[in-house]
Amino acid sequence: MHVTSRLRRFAAAREGVSAVEFGLIAPSLILMFMAAIDIPRAYTTGRRLALSTGAMADLISRGDFGTLADVYAAARTIAAPYDVGSASIVLTAAGVYETPGGFIARACSSAAQNDQARIPGTAMPGVPAGMGTNGARYVVAEVKMRYRAIFTIFPALNGWQFTYTKVWPVREGVRVNGQEEVVLPGGEPCPALPPGA
Repeated sequence: MHVTSRLRRFAAAREGVSAVEFGLIAPSLILMFMAAIDIPRAYTTGRRLALSTGAMADLISRGDFGTLADVYAAARTIAAPYDVGSASIVLTAAGVYETPGGFIARACSSAAQNDQARIPGTAMPGVPAGMGTNGARYVVAEVKMRYRAIFTIFPALNGWQFTYTKVWPVREGVRVNGQEEVVLPGGEPCPALPPGA
């Protein structure tokens, strides 16, 4: 009977209900608040980074640059207010060559910020669609950046890696070996024949 009376008193007690409800609901509300800030911020950062990648590819496809400072500045402006200063950027001008085994693409000149530039003559990962023509020239902008969440409680967001690659045909450039091409700072034009031929 002693246990039964205590259970009845516990069931009838209303004094601590608010504290218990708050203790159960508050952490969920706080997590939802943090997610409502970090998830849209991560999404928008990714979109701005993708737009910056496309803009850099478009800019370098329009001609030679003595320096790429303006191209990197344009990327930072497009990504604002998000800081992309830590992003690793690799810009590459490439050429397509026809070989007995099919078309191959090789890096001709490359520049990088916070990363390693491609070595001229190295193979590019496949020939882009629409570029399967001997002598085709194109540029590639590659951007990688690790997202830094405001609230580190979400490990999936805090270690998220954004990776974007944009391929763009050369629009304007210097005519070399009969092809319009872009030469990035410190680089050389594409050779007439593929390296090793």
